[in-house]
Parts: sequence; C-alpha cells; structure tokens
Amino acid sequence: MHVPCNGINIGLDSSHGEINFLSHAHSDHTNGLRRLEQIISTNETIELAALKAKSTTHPSTKMIDAGHILGARQLVIEGDGVKTIYTGDFCTKPTIFGFKADLPQCDHLIMEATYGDPAYVMPPIEEVHDQIGKWLSSNPSSNLLFGCYELGKAQEVIKILNEFGVAPAVTEKTDRFCSVYEKYGLPLERVVVGSDEGEEVMSRPFAAIVPMSKAKRYFAARMAEAFQRKTLCAVVTGWALHYRFNTDNAFALSDHADFNDLVYFIEQSGAKKIDFFCGDGSKVLKAVKNEAILNS
Repeated sequence: MHVPCNGINIGLDSSHGEINFLSHAHSDHTNGLRRLEQIISTNETIELAALKAKSTTHPSTKMIDAGHILGARQLVIEGDGVKTIYTGDFCTKPTIFGFKADLPQCDHLIMEATYGDPAYVMPPIEEVHDQIGKWLSSNPSSNLLFGCYELGKAQEVIKILNEFGVAPAVTEKTDRFCSVYEKYGLPLERVVVGSDEGEEVMSRPFAAIVPMSKAKRYFAARMAEAFQRKTLCAVVTGWALHYRFNTDNAFALSDHADFNDLVYFIEQSGAKKIDFFCGDGSKVLKAVKNEAILNS
C-alpha cells in the first residue's frame, strides 16, 4: 500500500514507495522492509524488528502515537492539499504501559478494522486483569501457561503478572523483546527458560509465557508429566471474546481498537474519505453517526 504525496509515493508498511513508513514491529508489517537502509519509523520499532535500517523523516510527514505496542506510530501525511492519516495497528484505550493512540483530525483516514464486527466490544482492561489475578490465586499448586504473541501481548501479560507478584518464565525470543522494553524504561520481571534462575523458579509451581501454538491442553499435559505437577493453560487474546480455544481458560485482552473504538475514532477524525487495510469496515461505517462522513 502507498499514498501519493507532493509527487512521490509513501509506502505504508510496504516497500512500494520512494520513501517508506513502518508503523510497528510485528512481522506482518515488516515484510519487504528488511533490506531498506532508511525507514520512517521509531528507534524502538527498528530495534524490536531487528532491522538494519536507520530511522529517517520526511518534511511532508510526522508520526503520532498509535498505542498498540512499544514504538507503534500512526503516520500523518500532508500534501496536495490533503491531510491523510494511516493508523497502522492502533489502540485508543491505554494499555498497562500507558500506550494510547492519538485521535487526529484529517481529510483521508486509512485504518485497520481487525475488530470491525459489533460483537467485538472488549471488557474493561481492569476486569481482565482481575480475572488473571483470580486464576493465579485459585491455582497456587499448579503450573500456569499463558499463551500469547511474543511481542506486545507477552510484555503486557508479564507486567500484569508482575503486578500480582509473579515473575514468569519466558523463552529467549520473548526475553529479547523484553530487553528492548526495558531499554526504553519499562522494567519487566521474568526468568528465562533454561537459565539457572529459570531452573530454580520452575522447580516449584510457576507461571510461564508460551507462544500461542503451545497454548493447548496436549502441551500442558506434556508439561504436567515432565514436572510431575498439574499444569493448566490459557490464551490471552481479543479473539477469546468469541472463539473457543483448546485451553483451560481464556482472557479477552486486546491491544487493538475494538468495534466501538473504531467507530469513535472515525467520528472524531472528521475524515471525508475512509479506507480500511485490514478487516471489513462496512459495519463500522454503518455505525458512524457523523452525517458528513456518511454522505461523503
């Protein structure tokens, strides 16, 4: 995807442009950008994605907060008499780290619609945190596995567990991402699987962050056999609101805007042109109450 601006094309999470913007470090957005020498992006995103590129700027653009994960940004593009906003993945509610998307005014809005279905209205974040805390306290003699994406969601879950006095075991890959968070002032207490500290923690009932692919009852059963200790598993994802998983529990925590957030974002933007790059936004547009947008 790209946007023309003052005679050049700006690639949006894409290499198809004379200059290119990377909104955040999740791998589905970095494809095609790894060979570039310069990218409009934050240093945090470049480090999390382990890119060789250097952060650059362009006079027709500026970055604003997107929420979502460390380093995530929206792109404001002003040229040819039009102000365009590209959101990347974004979240309007503050995460446990305080990440929160800015709500800009624009003429043209290019936005995600991951949860573009009215069925996806997430519970309050504090409520989900309490659910996780209750699961911890209800299973003091069990190993508890939390399945989540290793960048972004894993760091949120680690921080939540830290709030309940738990330092979970994590993979080396998750630990690398955590180290970048810590470099930018966001401490995360955890131990690494296979380290001496990890072995000591896992000699008694422990919590662990595992990839989504491992958050299944069959894997928990293998862990129970290996440690001779009851092991339960859960997923932490917004999709848990309606999808069923082969787990003992599921927590509906998302770092994306939910349906109501998408509607509100559009209404606040005042945009006359709306495009969606992820998901179906038709139901979102039907719920928008701004007549100027509806009639554009």
